[in-house]
Amino acid sequence: MRILRTRYLLLLLLFAGILGGLLHTAWPFLFYPRQNLSFSFPVQPITADDSTAKAGIAERDITPPAGIPKFGYSAWAKDADGFRTRLKARAFYLKGPGQTPLAIVQLDLGSGSLVLRHRVAELIADHTDVPAHAVTLLVTHTHSGPGQYLGSDFYNVFGSNRAGFDPALFEFFSQRIADAVINAYESRREARFAVGQSDLFGVTHNRAIGAWANNFPEQDPSTADPMQAVNPTMTLLRIDQRRGDRFEPAGALSLYSIHGTAIPPFTRPYHADVWHWISEQLESELASDYPQFIHGPAQATHADNNPAWKEGLRGDREAERIGKALGKHASQLFHSLESQLTDTLNTAVASRQLDLLDDIDPGRFGLCERAIAGASVAGAANGDEVFPISYLPFLKENWPRRVFSDNCQGAKQWMLSKLQLLLPAERFPHQALFQIVRINDLVVVPLPWEITLESGNRLRQAVASTLPEGSDWKVEISSLANGYFGYAVTPEEYALQYYEGGHTLYGPHTLDFLIQQSERLSRELQQQGDINDIPAQQTFSLLSRQYFPDSLASPGTRRWLSEPTRHDGDATTGPYWSLLLEAEPADQLALDRPLMAVHCDDKVISDDSAELQLLHQQDTEKGHGRYEVRWYPTTPSPSGACRFFVSTNQPQAVLSAPLP
Repeated sequence: MRILRTRYLLLLLLFAGILGGLLHTAWPFLFYPRQNLSFSFPVQPITADDSTAKAGIAERDITPPAGIPKFGYSAWAKDADGFRTRLKARAFYLKGPGQTPLAIVQLDLGSGSLVLRHRVAELIADHTDVPAHAVTLLVTHTHSGPGQYLGSDFYNVFGSNRAGFDPALFEFFSQRIADAVINAYESRREARFAVGQSDLFGVTHNRAIGAWANNFPEQDPSTADPMQAVNPTMTLLRIDQRRGDRFEPAGALSLYSIHGTAIPPFTRPYHADVWHWISEQLESELASDYPQFIHGPAQATHADNNPAWKEGLRGDREAERIGKALGKHASQLFHSLESQLTDTLNTAVASRQLDLLDDIDPGRFGLCERAIAGASVAGAANGDEVFPISYLPFLKENWPRRVFSDNCQGAKQWMLSKLQLLLPAERFPHQALFQIVRINDLVVVPLPWEITLESGNRLRQAVASTLPEGSDWKVEISSLANGYFGYAVTPEEYALQYYEGGHTLYGPHTLDFLIQQSERLSRELQQQGDINDIPAQQTFSLLSRQYFPDSLASPGTRRWLSEPTRHDGDATTGPYWSLLLEAEPADQLALDRPLMAVHCDDKVISDDSAELQLLHQQDTEKGHGRYEVRWYPTTPSPSGACRFFVSTNQPQAVLSAPLP
C-alpha cells in the first residue's frame, strides 16, 4: 500500500511539474499586452553628390542600464548586473558617385532584429540620403548582451531568461544606432577602399563535429578534426579618409566565424565577448596616430564554430586571449591592404522581405509551412550542456525521430510534441529579409539565420556562381543579420538532430530555400541593378513587457565606501583591484556614458576598456545603489601611483581613491 501511495505521489508531482512548466511557458502568451509597431518607408531618390567616393564612420555606446534580461543562453542567462565591456554600435556610411548610399552597422548584440532595422531606417530618413532598403544591421552574436528587442514573440519569450518585447529598450537602441548612422553620414569624406581575406586556424573548433562529418559519408567520421572543420577566413574592408592633403586610416569592417560564447552561461555582466578584443586590438594599435579609428567586427558563418577555449578556463581571460589573436590577425590583414587602396567605389544592394507563411514565388524548395522547435534545443549545444537535461532521451543530440518521420519536419523530435501546434505560426519568426550587398569586389550576404560551416560553403558557392567572370570576388555570408530565425543546417546535418538541427525551425530544406532565394536575388541584382522589395507600410504586433527604466538620472551624489583592495581572482579572471562605490540606484544609472577610470602616472585606463568592471550589488533603503568597481590591470603590478576616479556632479568633477 505504501509503495502504491509513493507511486501516486510521484505521478502527482510529475503531473504538477508538467502543468507548472506549461503554465509558465504559456503565461506571456495569455496575459502579456501587445505592442503594435508600424513602419513607413517613403521613396528616397538617389541624390547626385559629386565625382568622388565618400565614406563616414561613427560609434555609439549602446550599453543599457543594469537589470535587463540577456539573450542567447535562454533560461540559463541572468539579468545584467553591470558590465565587463561596453556594448557598441559602429556605423559605416558608403557612397559611390551616382550610386545608392549604404549604411552598414555592426552591433555588439546577440542578434539582428527586423523591427530594429526598420525603425533605424525610419529615423535616419530625414537626416541622411540612405534609402530604407540600403540599411543593414550586422551583429557579433555575443551571448552576454540584452534581449527583448527582436521581431518575433517566440524569441522575445524564449531567447532570454525573461519574456516580452521591451518597447523602451527598443527605442533606446533605435535612437542610439540611428544617431551613429547620422553621425557617420555627417562625417563623410573622400575615401579610399581595399578588401582582403586571410585565414586563421587555431582559435575555433567545430562543436558539432558528428553532424558536420555526416556531410561526407565517404569519409571516416572518426578522423574528423574539430580544429580544421571551421571557417578560418577573415574578410576585411579597409577605409582611409582624406585628411588635408593625404589619406589616413579611418576604419575597418571585418567578418569572422566564431560563436560569441567564450563567456559562459549564468554570468551576469554585459560583455561583448571575444569581439571586444578583436575590435580593440586594431584600434589601440593605431590610436596614437589615428585616435578616431574604428574597427567593427561581425559574424560570418559561425553556427557550429565555437571559440577554442582551454578546458576548464572558459571565461574572461580565454575570451581575451582568443579575441586578441583575432585582433592581431585583423591588424596584419589591414596593413597588408595599404598597397591595394583605390578611390573607386562601386556599390549595389538588393533587399527582399518575404513572409514565410505566404505562398512564395518561385517556390518554397521544401521549406516547411510553419516553424517547429526541436526537442534537442532544450538539450543545449555542445559546450553548454546542463545536467541532466542535456543527456535525457529525446533531448540529447543525435536522437532523431526514426518513426513517423514522413512529415515536413522529418527527423526532428518536436519539443512538447503536438502541443507545440497550440502556438500559432505567427508567433514564430516569419518575416525574413534577404539582402545582397556589394562593395567593389566584396559581396556580403546578410541572412537572419545562424549558418553552419558547410551551409555557408554551399551558400557562398551558389552566390559566387551568379557573379560576372573576370573579378576576384570575395563572397561572405553574415549570420543573424537584420533578424533571427534560429539555425540553417545542411539536410545531412539535420538528419542527426544535434542542437543546430533541432533549432532549424523550418525543416530540413531550410538551406535549399536560402540558397535559391540568395542566388535569385544576386542574379537579379546583376541584371537589374538595385532592388527594393520591402513593403512600404508594415505593422508588427509583439507581446510586451518593460524592463528598461522610465527615466535615467543625471549623476547624483557618489562616494567611495572602501579603500582599494587587491584580490588574486581565479584562473578565468586573473587578479584585480576592487573597491565599493555608492551612486544612483541601478535603474537610474546610465551605463552608456563615461563613468569611471584609473589614472596612473603614465596612462589613463577608461571604462571603454575591458580593464574596468562595474557590478551592482544592491540598492539601499535610502535610494542609493551599491556597486563593486574592479580593475584588472594588464600588468600584475602597475608601475607608478594609480588612483580610481568616478565622475560626479560635484564641483571637483571627479571622485578619486588611491591604490595603497
